[in-house]
Amino acid sequence: MSTSESVGADVIKRTYIKSDGLHAFYAGGQTYAGVTGEKIFETVTSEVLHWVTHDNGNTTLDACYDGTWFRVSEDNGSHWTDWGDRVRFDTESAEEQMMPAGFSLDEKNDILLRFFRGQKADRSCYGYINQGAYRGFYSISRDRGETWSDPVQIVDRGEDYDAVCWGPGFEYGTRGGILNGDHCVWMEDGSVVAPFTEYERLDGSKPWFFRVICARGYWKEDMSGLDWVFGSVIEVGLDKATSGCCEPTITVLGGNRLFLTTRCQGGEKEGLYSTRYSAVSEDGGMTWTAPEPMLYDDGTTVWTPASVSAFYESSKTGKTYWIANILDGPVFGQTPRYPLKIAEFDPGNICIVRNSVRLIQDRPDDAHELVRYTNFGSYEDRSTGNLIITLPEQYRRMGWDDMEQPEDFAADCVQYTVEIEG
Repeated sequence: MSTSESVGADVIKRTYIKSDGLHAFYAGGQTYAGVTGEKIFETVTSEVLHWVTHDNGNTTLDACYDGTWFRVSEDNGSHWTDWGDRVRFDTESAEEQMMPAGFSLDEKNDILLRFFRGQKADRSCYGYINQGAYRGFYSISRDRGETWSDPVQIVDRGEDYDAVCWGPGFEYGTRGGILNGDHCVWMEDGSVVAPFTEYERLDGSKPWFFRVICARGYWKEDMSGLDWVFGSVIEVGLDKATSGCCEPTITVLGGNRLFLTTRCQGGEKEGLYSTRYSAVSEDGGMTWTAPEPMLYDDGTTVWTPASVSAFYESSKTGKTYWIANILDGPVFGQTPRYPLKIAEFDPGNICIVRNSVRLIQDRPDDAHELVRYTNFGSYEDRSTGNLIITLPEQYRRMGWDDMEQPEDFAADCVQYTVEIEG
C-alpha cells in the first residue's frame, strides 16, 4: 500500500489495489456478510488494453474486461483474499454465461443475497453481447457466505411470465435487463426492491435507448426464496435525453416511499444537457411519478455528467448522502468525471442540500484533463462509521486518444476514507 494522503476536508486517499503495469482494477459492491462481524465481500474487475485486428486488416487498441472475481476480508477490510473462480465473458461460447452482479444483505433476517447477470454472446451485436439476453438471477447464503443455494432466475410471479418472458416488456433474446445488486434497497416490511436497466438487442439497426424498471421481492412463507413482482417502467424521452435513462440509484424515503435517480446522457447536437432525471414512488416501486430533473433545496438543477452515483445512509448521523460527479454547471456529455463530491440528501423535501456539498477528489494538478473519478464502490466502515469509496484512477497520465501501447491504460484502484461527523 502507498502512503496515505489528505485530498480534501477529512478525506484520506491511499492505493487499494496496485496495478500490475497492464491492468486497471475496479473494486466495488462491498457488503458485510452478516449483521455482525467483520467479514466483507467485494467484487473486483480487471480491464486491459489489447491489440485487435479488424476484418479490413487494420489493427487498433481496444479495452476489454478480462476477468471478474470476488474477494473476502475477515478483518473489516484490512486484508483481502481472492474467493471463488475468476470469470471472463467468452464471446465464442453459445451458452448463457453467469456474470457477478453484486450482493445485498437482508439485515432483518441476516440473509445474504448474491446476484448474477445472465448474458449470451452474439458476434452480430454491439460488443459481441446480445443485450436482449440480459436477465437476473440470485442465490442465498444463511451462513455468511460459507455456502450458497443454486442461482434462481428473477421472474415476475404473474401467470403470464416465465423464463423467456420474465417481466413486463422483457423477452429473452430481444429485450433484457441488467440488475445492479449493489443498489438494491430493503423495505420496512422485509421485501427488497431491485432496480433494472432495460436493454434491447443492438445489431446496428437501432441506437441505444434505455428505460428503468424495479422488481420487488417478497420472502416465501418458508423463506426458501423470493417471489418477485415488477412495477411500471420509468422512461425519459428523446426530447430530454439522447438515450433515455439508465443506471438507477434508489433510496428509501420512509414506509413504502422511494426516490430513484437515473443517469441521462445529453448531446450538444440536440441541445440537451446531461442531468439526473428522477422519480418518486409511493407504493414500493410499483408506480412512479413522471421523471423530473434532480434539484437543490433552492430549486436549481443539480448538474452532473452522464456518470454513476450512489446513495449512502450513515448510521453515525442518521442522514442520507449522495455521491456523484457534482459540477458547477451543465455539460453535454460524459465528462468531466471530476470532481467527485458528497452531499446531504433531504428525504422530506426530496432534494440535495446545496450548502452541504463536500469535495472528495478534484483533478490533481499533474493529472490529464480526462482523468475519471467514477465507477466506484462504496460502503460504511462498521468499526468507525466512516464512508469508504474505491475506484480506478484511470486516465491519470494520458487520455484515450494518446494511448499507443497496452501499458498506457494501467491504473491503480484507490481508496478514500471520508470521515463522517456524528
